Amino acid sequence: MPPEGASWCARGGGEAVSQAQLTSARGLGPKLEAPRIGGNVVGRAEHVRRLTAAEGVRLILLHAPSGFGKTVAMAQLLDAMRDGGRATAWLTLDSADNDASRLVAGLQAALDRIAGGPAPGAAADTEGAAIVGLLERMAALPEPFALFLDDFETLREGGVLTLVARLIQTLPRHGRLVVGSRSMPELPMARLRATGEMLELDMRALSFTRDETRSFLAGAGGAELEEAELTRLHAKTEGWPAALRLASIVLAGTADRRGFVQAFSGSDRLVSDYLAENILDTQAEEVRGFLLRTSILRALEPELCEALVPGCDGAALLERLAAANVLITRIDGPAPVYRFHSLFAAYLRARLAARHPAELPRLHAAAMRWYLSKDRPVPAIDHGLEAGETGRVLELVGEVGQACLEQGRIRLLTRWFDMLPEALVAGAPRLCLMKAWALCFTRGPREAADVLDTHRLEARPGPLGAEALSIRTMIRAMSDDFPGAAETGRAALARAGCASRYSRTVLATCMANAFSVLGAPDAALANLDEARAGLGGPAEDAFNTMYSESVQGLIDLQENRFREAKARFRLAASARHSDDRRRFNGNAWAGVPLACARYEEDALEEAEHLLQVFLPILRDVSLPDHLVLSHVTLSRIAFRHGQVDHAFGYLAELEQVGLRRRLARVVAGARLERARLYLRQGNLAAARHQIDRARDDALWAKVRALRLPANDLDTLEITEARVLLEEGRAAEALAILEAEAAAALPRQRRRRLLVLDFLRAGALLRLGETAAARETAGKALRIAAREGYRRLLLDEGETVADAVRAWAGPALAGDLPRREPVFAEWLQSIVQALGPGRAPGPAEAPRAAPLDPLTRKELQILRLLSEGYSNAAMAEKLFVSDSTVRTHLRNINSKLDTASRTQAVAAARQLGILG
Repeated sequence: MPPEGASWCARGGGEAVSQAQLTSARGLGPKLEAPRIGGNVVGRAEHVRRLTAAEGVRLILLHAPSGFGKTVAMAQLLDAMRDGGRATAWLTLDSADNDASRLVAGLQAALDRIAGGPAPGAAADTEGAAIVGLLERMAALPEPFALFLDDFETLREGGVLTLVARLIQTLPRHGRLVVGSRSMPELPMARLRATGEMLELDMRALSFTRDETRSFLAGAGGAELEEAELTRLHAKTEGWPAALRLASIVLAGTADRRGFVQAFSGSDRLVSDYLAENILDTQAEEVRGFLLRTSILRALEPELCEALVPGCDGAALLERLAAANVLITRIDGPAPVYRFHSLFAAYLRARLAARHPAELPRLHAAAMRWYLSKDRPVPAIDHGLEAGETGRVLELVGEVGQACLEQGRIRLLTRWFDMLPEALVAGAPRLCLMKAWALCFTRGPREAADVLDTHRLEARPGPLGAEALSIRTMIRAMSDDFPGAAETGRAALARAGCASRYSRTVLATCMANAFSVLGAPDAALANLDEARAGLGGPAEDAFNTMYSESVQGLIDLQENRFREAKARFRLAASARHSDDRRRFNGNAWAGVPLACARYEEDALEEAEHLLQVFLPILRDVSLPDHLVLSHVTLSRIAFRHGQVDHAFGYLAELEQVGLRRRLARVVAGARLERARLYLRQGNLAAARHQIDRARDDALWAKVRALRLPANDLDTLEITEARVLLEEGRAAEALAILEAEAAAALPRQRRRRLLVLDFLRAGALLRLGETAAARETAGKALRIAAREGYRRLLLDEGETVADAVRAWAGPALAGDLPRREPVFAEWLQSIVQALGPGRAPGPAEAPRAAPLDPLTRKELQILRLLSEGYSNAAMAEKLFVSDSTVRTHLRNINSKLDTASRTQAVAAARQLGILG
């Protein structure tokens, strides 16, 4: 049968054979058809390359609980082998193939496809002779080939399994058998493994990557998700192809894709029906009970499972279920610990709650007791909360809460406080302090301030009051009140001696950040040295290690030590080793600067992924600089990809957050970046309008006195100069830039000075002062090359690009590559990224209007093209295909006598078509 849906089976798996041959093979035609895997699924290219190139391999085994997942991988492997010149044939097995004579007939028909025709001679008159003839024929095949057997789990009879084992032994060195199965087949694999003649891919290897998930969804139902939703869906499904296929069915027919992804889980109707029919209901009664009762666990440890399900053999059951691909995988490590696939776990928990609700408190209580007996309080607290053991949980949180703060497990601590009754927490001042710290870093300064005010913690004597004052300092810094943070911090420092080590270290780092913003770098570094002196090491002080290194990195960045800043951000990120959000312990302090550093290096995909992970946290915490940096960077990435609507969407969201949180600097940051976006589109009037909307004398007077990361390169004055340059008012722009440079120099704002130099070079070139422009650009380029900048230049547009080309062209044509090869290589890469630009010299002669006028659709395409839209984005916006867009672009170039998108836009502007 075609795997999981006939719509996926429409492509032949090898050379054509006659209808008579298929008929003689007992109607096996459909069984000899490999499935069509729709869309643009590339699929685990690394694994496919490894399997295709492997030498001396007889058997390739792909096993996973989803027939769809392993069949996708097999079909891709078949295509790769065929493209490599290997003859291929496909046979889909079913229960009828437990009849040896039928299986032999199917295998002979498959060999007909490999050989290009049936075997000569009379048909065998006995089953034994037919088997011998099959094996001899296979052994004699002269050219490299691969035989694919799908749905192998349907073979159970000993005789046919022995036949397949003999077939493997008979394979010539250039022959391969590729087996796809939902469970581990009963074949003699130990010797093949030992001799290196067998390769395996299990469920983890067969799962889709994030990029493969995007391609699959686009091909399966045309569903395009925003990056945040794509990341969330991939995480929920863990790349499991069957789950993604079920999700694609719903996505293709729903308008609210974000809502669907948010709610998607194992309890979703399609998913739950699939899991019930294909996995849970196929198990024996005692196994179903085991799966349901252990579903409350994050990690399946044999002894713990036995505590929840008395009388079972936990180790044997878990090993057997994992081998049978029942959506249970072993966690890497020396101990035999397993986990459920997240969707399967969610489904099992929902079914347990629906059918055995009374068992839940007992199971969680049993798990809590077991963890406490092993001195593992953190999972014990989780299960104690579910069991309703709040009194014992309160004691445990008091014992481990401080360690959670120090280790950066702050979101975990917040979750515990959310589940504990407020009245119980209020009676424990020390727990109130822990709660305030946790809320500060996960929900934002307002909620933390509410805890301090409600319980009057700053008025308490001794260590409690001292620590509360440290929290107030952090609250003011996170609220963009750096002078207030410095004032409160001085009072907190006077009482810091009696506070906890954690509190003293956070306070010192917070003061370092405040002093840096206030323009006192020496005081900032002194406080950072004090903070680092109090650290106990990354393992025990993960949060403070991350926080202090992030602040140091931001200081380095503003002083134009980009390479050093990158190293600091990486160190901050490695304070705890895990993935993405967990790697940064739920805190965006390290994640956002590292993402921005990766963007600066042109690693757009990694930067985008990191920022998407942290957007939900940033919306909650509302760190002003991190909010602006993250949304601006995402907007630039989207624009670079031609996703113009998304680029404006990120800025609209930033503006809304700023308005809602009453953060005037965030609102202004969104408007300044929107002005730059309009500049990239050539829409000077709209850019000027955004500049006017961003004007706020009181705000910019405050910003001018501070060294704020988000406004290091983007202020009202610098953006005004950019707009003036594009408006042709270079003299006015140069006056602003000179004034800004004079103000930045004594404050050691070296990165700002670098950008100002590039803009000054562009202004000088516009004014005809070519020699001065080239000299200014050359000095700036050497500094930029030393630090490895890229986007800092590339994002400035044509004014700066012209100045760079004016210096780089003669330099690269001269002896620079010989004298300074490293610098020359970097410079060449920048020039290539900038593109050819506008040719120097006298203005071009006026263009004649096209003889064949542009159609209405071509005018629409041209306008979208001028605004930066990609082909895909234009197709989506105009409800046409990519190929239609490409046809229109060819027509536009033909009518305007141009050879590229850039030339077409320039010609249209010269003709007045775009205004």
